[in-house]
Amino acid sequence: MSLSLNATLSLPDFIALSPLLILLVAALALLLLESFAPFAAKRLSATITALALAIALFAAITAPASENALLTPWLRFDTLARAFTCFFLAIGLGATLLSTSFFQRFEASRGEYFFLLLSALFGLILIGSAADLLTLFLGIETLSLSLYVLCGYMKKWKFSSESAIKYFLMGALAAAFLLYGIALVYGATGTTRLDALLPAYQALGSGPSQVLFLSGIALITLGLAFEAAIVPFHVWAPDVYDGAPTPVTAFMAVGTKVGAFAAFARIFLDALPHFDPLWNQAIALLAFPTLIYANLVALRQTQLRRFFAYSGISHAGFLLLPLAAGTADALPALMFYLIVYGLATLGAFSVLAFLDRSEEGVTLTDLQGLFKKSPWLAAVLALCLLTLAGIPPTAGFLAKFHLFMIAFKAGYHALVVVALFTTIVSAYYYLRIVAMMLSASPNEISTPSRSWPAAAVGIISFAAIVLLSCYPSPLISFFNK
Repeated sequence: MSLSLNATLSLPDFIALSPLLILLVAALALLLLESFAPFAAKRLSATITALALAIALFAAITAPASENALLTPWLRFDTLARAFTCFFLAIGLGATLLSTSFFQRFEASRGEYFFLLLSALFGLILIGSAADLLTLFLGIETLSLSLYVLCGYMKKWKFSSESAIKYFLMGALAAAFLLYGIALVYGATGTTRLDALLPAYQALGSGPSQVLFLSGIALITLGLAFEAAIVPFHVWAPDVYDGAPTPVTAFMAVGTKVGAFAAFARIFLDALPHFDPLWNQAIALLAFPTLIYANLVALRQTQLRRFFAYSGISHAGFLLLPLAAGTADALPALMFYLIVYGLATLGAFSVLAFLDRSEEGVTLTDLQGLFKKSPWLAAVLALCLLTLAGIPPTAGFLAKFHLFMIAFKAGYHALVVVALFTTIVSAYYYLRIVAMMLSASPNEISTPSRSWPAAAVGIISFAAIVLLSCYPSPLISFFNK
């Protein structure tokens, strides 16, 4: 589509862009504050970040869509983009509150930290709103570059720098695959516009151009599989989660996972639905080792940051089911599962924030006797774990049921059987943590520290899970529109 030579941005266009602009202005303000007034930055960075995210969330809900020809080739302003933007900003608010709790016990500069957090959220919103493969790549790289630094933010921690270097090296390789894949797709079709890919592919017919296009799609899938930590592209996740600060691990466990599947949804459910059955079969084949490996290895984990790395890999395997099916119901089921997973994971990390006192993080033995010492913390963590396990009547059960039903109807019967088996395995290791909280501690455990920001995340997650467990139909209906 050619652009008008006199096209300009008007006030409604800037309002449509306001969530991104608010994050950009707040991030630059934090960087300037840290540079010229470090003492004020220490006191005000978290407040400025939370306030900016709240305003951006309000703007994302109320802002009108833009139809300006300068923007629409690069950004989408549809319902899916709005939903992803709101979800990412909510994740950012949760991560900000958990970070505030973290900085109550660990000393580090805060202005730069929250600048990087806002930059990562900026990248996530670009991914969810992308109308072009280049916008998508820009969003992924903005997210990744911020996370490389955040993972190694605690410079004196033993494993923090190691995790950041490992993430950087693996991320650079994945970015190369992703960019080369985009180049091949452009070479085959002459476009990187998402809405033009399917007509261009259908016009190729059989021959070298089709092979070029499918090769590009394979490389793009590989790059996104790295971001989602899908086996065998998962090797970075356990060490990176283990070495990163706990709030960064929480943000990665939710934000990076949702961002990767937002990219999958934009390309393969929205732009290229059912473009080639071979791709759907390949995704199903990736789901088998992801589900089996992650759930079996998670049985042996005792360090909880590392445990949630394998838990996240396991849930990535479940999220591959609707991608493999690729039916009309796949996107609503994917979105509902992501929201339930995000709430439960942030809620679980809110409890870990109360117990996090050293760079080694919280271990399984640290949870012994938690129910006796703090029943409400144990209740929040128990509900979140039961939701992640998919135990009825939690919202996690309904979310997994929808995924299994969609995959079964699409003919992936063996994959559903494996997913059911691994769900049983996951129930064991989640319930083991619940049993540990209910058991008596051999030693007198210390009282969990008080942290109102972390408590707010836990209470909101708990209430939202209960609400979705009792009344999920409005959210499901919203995504079915």
